[in-house]
Amino acid sequence: MKIFYVLVFLVYFSMSSQINGTVVDEKNQAIAYVNIWVENENIGTTSNQKGEFFINSTIEKAFIFSAVGFELKKIKIIDKEIVTLQTAIYNLNEVVIAKSKRAIESEIGNYKKPYASHLSGSVPWIYAKRFEYNNLYKKTPFLKNAIVFTKSKIKNAKFKLRIFAVQENGFPAEDLLKEDIVVVVKSGKTKNVIDLSNFNIIFPDNGIFIAYEWLIIEENKYLYKTNFKGSSNNYSMNYAPAILVNKVETENTFTYREGRWMSRKGSSMKENSKNVIIEPAINLTLTN
Repeated sequence: MKIFYVLVFLVYFSMSSQINGTVVDEKNQAIAYVNIWVENENIGTTSNQKGEFFINSTIEKAFIFSAVGFELKKIKIIDKEIVTLQTAIYNLNEVVIAKSKRAIESEIGNYKKPYASHLSGSVPWIYAKRFEYNNLYKKTPFLKNAIVFTKSKIKNAKFKLRIFAVQENGFPAEDLLKEDIVVVVKSGKTKNVIDLSNFNIIFPDNGIFIAYEWLIIEENKYLYKTNFKGSSNNYSMNYAPAILVNKVETENTFTYREGRWMSRKGSSMKENSKNVIIEPAINLTLTN
């Protein structure tokens, strides 16, 4: 029986190993901070500044590559493969561009004080919060700032801000920006104000998603102390920064993981013993 267990272990180890690769564009230029998922599995990583990535999986699995400004790509890859992403072609009708006067401002969103913080674990989640349209926004229709509240164990940790349109079914649709917004945060609790005014985006009538994307990169890595009783190892690998969350009455958030969008309706209540509904601590500043 001992031999049998050894053989099983060896077969499993040979099937699952580290796959290395590089992500480039059509001009063979490296693409940094591409988030990569194994389809239908809670396994993911992020390309580094050289476009390189390392992920533990098997070559027969489908991998999904997601980056702002590029088409989503799903392929099966081999070790040391160069993955080329195609530049996304945007429908400009989806984003209304105009010139802002910036004389009046208003802040929207439910965040007032933190309830807890949401950790990434070791996978590149996208945590998206939907902002519904309100007729009051006619006076301040432009997106000026996204305000994201974080908590970080380390200095200069990075996350990506994503802005998505809304599908007819209420799920996140395509990116509304053609370029990455990478935010560098301070250690501790931080109010991060991200300037969106140069994009001159008018709040869409069917709403908009503002999303927080974790980056599984070396400079974000740290050891997180857990509180599991009876465990001999009270530390696990995590990636900063965490995003703060607040209590709300109705949950209208989505996560992108395992290569697909998932509604979180009812999820946060299942994740805590107090049946509290939570959402990411993100507000928006609007202007005219």
